[in-house]
Amino acid sequence: MKGHGRHKVLFGTNYPMITPAKALEGISGLGLDEQARRLFLGGNACKIFAGIL
Repeated sequence: MKGHGRHKVLFGTNYPMITPAKALEGISGLGLDEQARRLFLGGNACKIFAGIL
């Protein structure tokens, strides 16, 4: 997600086994820059649902 994958990866959980809050606890440890973080947490999904990709 630090390179080309930043525009292709979506956040997801294995709910109900892993709650969204629990899954988000480790996001800071991924070392993502702000743009990659925004894309991962919703930006890429917005592009898919808007038909931009």
